[in-house]
Amino acid sequence: MPVRIENFDALTRATERLARLRDGGTKVIGRAISTLKRRLPAQAKRDIGAQYSLPSKKIGSSLRCLADATSVTLTAKGRTQTLINFGAHQNATGVAVQIEKGAPVQIPHAFIRVPAGAPGAGPQVLIRDAALSLDTLPDQVQDIAVVDRTRHGYPIVLLGGPSVADMLRDDGREDRLSDFAQQVFADEVDRLLEIANGQ
Repeated sequence: MPVRIENFDALTRATERLARLRDGGTKVIGRAISTLKRRLPAQAKRDIGAQYSLPSKKIGSSLRCLADATSVTLTAKGRTQTLINFGAHQNATGVAVQIEKGAPVQIPHAFIRVPAGAPGAGPQVLIRDAALSLDTLPDQVQDIAVVDRTRHGYPIVLLGGPSVADMLRDDGREDRLSDFAQQVFADEVDRLLEIANGQ
């Protein structure tokens, strides 16, 4: 037996309602993605800052968050941070620095001064190339580049620590940020749907 539709006004209204629901669903997803794009870098900055002594501003300026219709991507610049950014200070045997909170390290023979070739960089942690031994440097400390020379021509090397990209790459951090992103996205979709349904 064929189905007979007599009320075309109701059919038109139903069609319009389905179209609004489809368009509204796309808007809800778009707004939820926008919220996640805004909140994910802040959460990453907090998570990294809980482990590393790098100032929050330095962490935040290295993070980038991009989004499209189906995804949100958080990345970080791979540039090595100089040790001075981790609160390094001179002492009697060299330079003390705390890259990870609660784990101070000592770098014998290192010193703090403004490199002659780069006065705009401000004070930096340096070491004479002759005193530099990669085998004896503490974990996460690395030589960046020869930035100056002594008056006798001996190279002076700039020392640095991990980049924010290295910090972001930690397996535990990736898992925590993924869980955070899933929760924020789900909560925001639920909230926006409640608003759309007038609840």
